[in-house]
Order: sequence, then C-alpha cells, then structure tokens
Amino acid sequence: MSSVSNNKAPCQFRARWPTWFICLTLLTLMGTIFWQGQVSAAKTEPATDKQKGYKIMFRGNEALSEMTLRKGAVDELKSFDQQGRRRSDVDDAAFQMEITYRKAGYAFATVDYQIEQVEGETLVTFIIDEGPRVILKKIEITGNAAFKAEELLRFFEGEKSDFFAQGKLLFIKSNIQSASAQIRDFYVIQGYRDVLVAEPRVSFSDDQTEATVTMNIEEGIRYTLHDIYFLGDVIADAKDSMDNLRQELAGKPYLPRRKQTLRSRLTEIYGNLGYPKAAVEIREKQGDEAGMVVLAAEINPGPRVTISEILIQGNEKTRATFIRSRLLLQPGDRFDLELQKESFRKLYQTGLFTKVDLRLEDREGTDAWPLVVAVEEARSKELYFEPGWGSYERLRLKAGFREKNLFGTGRIFGLDATVSFKAQSLVASLSDPWFLNTDITADLPVYYNRREEPSFTRTDLGASVLFSKKLTDHLSATGGYGFRITDVSDVDPIIATGDAPSDYDYASVKAQMNYDTRNDLFFPTRGQRSFISAEYADTFLGSEITLMRLTGGMRFFLPLARYTVLGARYRTGLIIPGPDDFTLPIAERFFNGGENTVRSFDQSELGPKDVLGNPVGGLAFNVLNLELRQRLIGNLIGTLFLDYGNVSPNQTRLERGLPPYESRSEILSDTFSQYFKDFRPGVGFGLQYLLPVGPVRVDVAFNPDRRMDEDSYVIHFSVGTAF
Repeated sequence: MSSVSNNKAPCQFRARWPTWFICLTLLTLMGTIFWQGQVSAAKTEPATDKQKGYKIMFRGNEALSEMTLRKGAVDELKSFDQQGRRRSDVDDAAFQMEITYRKAGYAFATVDYQIEQVEGETLVTFIIDEGPRVILKKIEITGNAAFKAEELLRFFEGEKSDFFAQGKLLFIKSNIQSASAQIRDFYVIQGYRDVLVAEPRVSFSDDQTEATVTMNIEEGIRYTLHDIYFLGDVIADAKDSMDNLRQELAGKPYLPRRKQTLRSRLTEIYGNLGYPKAAVEIREKQGDEAGMVVLAAEINPGPRVTISEILIQGNEKTRATFIRSRLLLQPGDRFDLELQKESFRKLYQTGLFTKVDLRLEDREGTDAWPLVVAVEEARSKELYFEPGWGSYERLRLKAGFREKNLFGTGRIFGLDATVSFKAQSLVASLSDPWFLNTDITADLPVYYNRREEPSFTRTDLGASVLFSKKLTDHLSATGGYGFRITDVSDVDPIIATGDAPSDYDYASVKAQMNYDTRNDLFFPTRGQRSFISAEYADTFLGSEITLMRLTGGMRFFLPLARYTVLGARYRTGLIIPGPDDFTLPIAERFFNGGENTVRSFDQSELGPKDVLGNPVGGLAFNVLNLELRQRLIGNLIGTLFLDYGNVSPNQTRLERGLPPYESRSEILSDTFSQYFKDFRPGVGFGLQYLLPVGPVRVDVAFNPDRRMDEDSYVIHFSVGTAF
C-alpha cells in the first residue's frame, strides 16, 4: 500500500453524538479497564471479599486510593485469603501499606487495623492517619573535597511532587538511604576504598511538611594502580597485548576488583593465542607512597591447543551441518577464546536453542583436543490466534502458524490469515536468516490482500524477494524486488476519470536504510529512529506502471523528567510518475489523516476530495507530530499532542475549475508548488495503558481549523503508540 496511514483500521468514533455522552462513555470504559487490570493483579476485589466470607474496608485514606493500597499489600492480602485469615497477614499488610505511603512522601503515615465479626462475617478495617506530605527542603553535604556537592546531589534525584514531576523533591527515607549507599560506591569506584559516609541526619520543620538532610563524608586517601609486573612464562606473541593492558590500567583508581579484571584480561589474551588452560595468580603490593598500589601477575600458560574434531550433542531436529556452519572454529584450527565466544553468540542468537555450551574436552598427553558443542533445542512450532476490533473493520480475527526450524535448517516458514468485515489477507512466507551462509537475511513472502477503502476497493496478489543486513548495532539496510497484480474496483467515476488503469501489474525494486537507537520498541523514552527509502517501478521490471517513490522520516524521544518524555516525528513522501503514467491509479497515491498521522481527521480524510467528499490522495505528503507523554499512575500514561500534515496537490483539478492533467509536467508542477502548503492541524490529549504488546490508546483530537463538512473533533481507539 502506498497510503501513509496504517491499513489496520483503528477504532475511531466520529463526533456525531453529544460531547458529554462520548466523553462519559470513554472515561467509563477506561476506568473499567484500569480498575479491572489493577485489582485482578491483587486478587482481592471488594466484590469478591464478601463472597469469601470476609470484607476489607479502609478508613482515613484520601491521598492514596484503596486500589493503590491493595496493590501495595497484594501478597499479604492474598496470603490472608488463602492461609486461614491469619492476624499476622493483616499486620504485614498494614506494614506494607505504610511503606506505600512512605514511597509517596508521607513520612509520618500510620496504618492500624481492627478485626471484628459482624453478622457472621469477618470485617477487617484498615485505619489510616496519612499525616502531611513531606518535601525535601535542603540537602547539606560536608567533608567532601574531591567532588563538588552538585556532583553528589544528583544521587538524590527521585520522586518529585506536582504534575509532570516539576515540583520539589519528596522526602522518601528509602531514597535517602539509597543515595547514601550510591555515594559511597561512587567514592570506592574512584579509588577511595576507605571512605566513610555517615548515616544521614534528618530534621523536620515544626509542621512536619519539610525535611532537611545532612550527610558527612570522610574521604580518606585515594588509591591508584601505579604499575603492573608480568612474571612467569611470558609468551612473545602476548607481549604487545600485555603492554597495552598495562598502559590501559596504570594510573587508574585502584579497587579490589582490579585484580579480577587483570586476571580475566590476561586469561583472554592467552586464550586467544591458543592457551585455554592459562593460570594467572595476582599479588598486591604497596608502592613507595601512600595510596600507590603495584600488582604482580604470575602466568603459567599451559598447553597450546589445536581443535582435533567437532563433537555435536543434543540436536534432535537441527542438522549438524547447520550447527557447524555457525562455528568459527574448525578441525585443525588453533584454539581461540574469542572465536569460541563468538561461535556461542552466533548459535544462541539463532533462537533455536534454550541452552548452548561450547567446551574443550581435555585430552592429557596431547595438544589436540576436540571441541564439544552441546545444545538443547527450543520448541520450533508456534500456533497463534489474535482477535481484535476496529470501528472501520469491526471484528478482526488473525490466526497463524510458524515453523522456526524448517527441516532442521534454521529457515522460518510462516502462514498468516486475517479476516474482518472490511479486509481479508493470506500471507505465506519463507525466511532464511543466514542466506548462503552469510549474515544477510532473505525473505520470500507470497500474499493475497483485499481491502475496502473509503474511496475504493483494492485486491492484491503478489510476491517479493527481500534481502536485509545489519550493518552496525543501529544501522540496517533492506532491498529487493516485488511483483503484484492489483485490481482496483468500486471507484467513484469522478475519481476514475483519465487514463489510470484499474487492473494492472506492478513490479518494482526497493532499497531502504534504517537507523534505530530507541531504548524500547513499544514505548521508547529516549533515542531516535530514522529511515530513507527509494522505490522504482518500470516496464523492464514487468510493471505496467512507471514511477519513482521516495519516502523518509525521523522520530526522536527526549526524557524531560523521570516520567516525562517528549516525542517528535517528521515524515514525508514524494511520487514522481513516469512520462506516460502521470495519472496514477488511486491505489498508488499517498493519503493522510488518522490515528497515526493527523489525528483530527478520520482515516485518509485529510487532503483533496472529489465532489462527493471521497478522498482522492496525492503525489506527496508531510506529517509532523509532537507528543508529550507523562506517566500518571502505574501503567497509565497521559499525553498532549500537536499534529500537522498535508497532501499535495492540495486540491483536485475539478475543485479549481481546471480540466484534467494532460502531461506529467503539469502534475509535477502542482505537486512541488504545493508541497509545503495547506497544512492541517490537530491538537488534543489522550490516555495510554501499557500492555506487554504495546499501549492501548485513546486519543481525543480537535480540529482548530475546521472547514465545511469536517468534524470538530475525532476520537481514536487503538493499540500501539502514534509513532
């Protein structure tokens, strides 16, 4: 599809009911989902307490909800239910609720309880005295000379008061204790191994709403690693690596784990040279001055080993040839520890094994040892069924089968079927993650798709050959060839005017580069993702349509506070039609508007339309999104967003009172001249609830530049972030 919008129909509700009714229904739905998700985790719902012969009540809580308190004591309340309603479990639950208050900044909160029998029913009442919420007014650090107070104060960053965490720091005793321990660890890492960080002293204001923390530090002397001496059997081939190691470590702060680091690095150096049994003993000596440490490493290299054979164990389905192809060590090779580790990584990353073990089998009296590769195979077959709902597609059902180790070769076969009231698809795919025994992935999908769009219905039958390669940790490239037979039907005659075919073959080559540094795929809080793509279709490739399609985009995520993230995205696209195909089929054009683009419009509704109001698409588009995401409570996220986008040409020739296009130059002239014109806005707010598969999202978007026949606002309900 060339549409900008995701073809998976979002759950969208047009603004045709009273505002109060929609908002009330939405809030009721979200509240029900949130309540059920939280309380089911605790398994102590008030509705079921009575059914089990007891009831739990709360008295005096205002700042924290009953749900929050139940969640804080979920294990204790569960034990009370399952272990005979013991008083000790209630006592433990009260203690955990006090901890919950402490973590929220209520340092003086107390939780008492009473247990009584009322009409044959056990009634447990938690009696709460919340007290004031305490702000951390001041932190005083004394005795620090090596590091500035500002550098040490960052360890106290924690929960803040007020919305969007922009208020003052809350006084949370556990955070203060944690900061004290972190400061001590920081000093030790810098070589101050005798540092003493006194227990923080806390004083409160008369009304107990503010706290002052004082902490004293006795730094002591700083220890440094002055030099390293290498003794014993020093191999000539290892000398350069050992000299580099000395230069790397000498002069660094000294802490006890430096000995382990030195031993491990020397073992690696000798292991990479073929000595798997190298033994290293490290002795610590005091230098000429206080704080000066010298290490002496005594080395016994042991035998230098070559690989005599490869012994593979534990593989029942996976072919031995596949396992051998992942190994970087072969019979006759000198043993190399780094190659052994890399072989382990390559085998484990196939995803075919739950356990991988590579080890040398020690053969006394010889320096030729076999390499044993022992594996435990994971389940390779997967069946799944995913129901769903969209306001456009309505009920959506997806089922699939995946074989991750086809015939024991490590290739992946998949079969997916999706059915809804508006769309049907069937995809069979074969993937080789190590094409021709390289790190290139080859994919061969064969598919059938049929979907009813607002302005037309399209049916595709096609196949592709795609190759992808990871160039660096964050950079990847994809390219390939695709062929499909497309049938476009149910097109309004006004849109269908011109020479654009409705039944055609489409073949193209495509290349794309991706750069991704996001810290999470479903809900990133930092990093970026950028891509650029070029697609070319021509008759010599087997296509009846000729064009060049260019798309690109970038998205950034910037943390503003502990629970506040600013997301930004820009995406654009341009189609340059062939000399004789300037009137493109509607299925090849760009569309805009919807849950993942400009949210003040329904799916594909932004941009030029025919006289009946059907979207007709264009040859270019732009989308700009800004979104502020704030964690409100638990997994509930609140958002504020601004969307901005367009489609070019912005109007049809008929809207401007002009005849249809007669040349490619005319349509390209209109496209480029209107490329950055007629942007339409969307502003709004939303709620997201994080699930393992991504957030469930509700967005309310308003159109501040509403035109005739456009909705003043649109509500979207979907799964996944907007970008």
